[in-house]
Amino acid sequence: MAIGDELLSGFTLDTNSHWISGRLRLLGHPVKRVSQIRDRQVEIVEAIQREIADPDLTHVFCTGGLGPTPDDRTFEALAAALGRDLVVWDEVRLKIEKRLRRMLEVGLIESAEPNGGHLRMATIPARPEAVLRNRVGSAPGVVYRLDDTFIYALPGVPAEMKAIFGEEIEPAFLAGGTAGFLREMRLSFALEGRFYHVLRELETSHPDVSVGSYPNFESKELVLRCQGADQKRVEDALGILRRAAIALGYKA
Repeated sequence: MAIGDELLSGFTLDTNSHWISGRLRLLGHPVKRVSQIRDRQVEIVEAIQREIADPDLTHVFCTGGLGPTPDDRTFEALAAALGRDLVVWDEVRLKIEKRLRRMLEVGLIESAEPNGGHLRMATIPARPEAVLRNRVGSAPGVVYRLDDTFIYALPGVPAEMKAIFGEEIEPAFLAGGTAGFLREMRLSFALEGRFYHVLRELETSHPDVSVGSYPNFESKELVLRCQGADQKRVEDALGILRRAAIALGYKA
């Protein structure tokens, strides 16, 4: 889930969810849903509790709301959702103080004394599974475990989120998955509606394969895409689509 008023107001594009979804697919962890939540603690708590109560989910990702300002409420909401106290994590506090001293040395700030906003980024829900290193910024990534479900809180700044995800989360928590198989066919000047019947038939004959059609009006292409865990079934579904395209007069 992506957290922030700026996302729902249309000021900022949620590229984090798009990037995470792509990475999870490649790592063998397909995404069930993506949501955007306002900076309202009650709504964030409700969203977190809804996700961790879903038996289909083993990994829940929260991005955004970890900064130093009052509207950054993710850690507070996560503590409430998990029923845990908020604690100052000394390792993060020391890192922030070190960063402030460097900024003072180059004249970017007038004092290296941490204020309430700085300490806010070091104040996290108690008993984390892991506190993740953020080499790009100040706010840490944090992981919690509730039975068999892992909950990740990550900064909303894309560069920070990607660094933590790639360097800390992937090797420690997402390794060993098997990516599904993906095959696609691109047709020039093809009409999506002409494939309605074969797509409906595939829903019945290949329910284990995700089949979709995606027209690109700029390139004048129609992409027919098949995804699934079984390579043979995916190839078979694409073969049916290819034969249907040839029968309709397209070069496939």
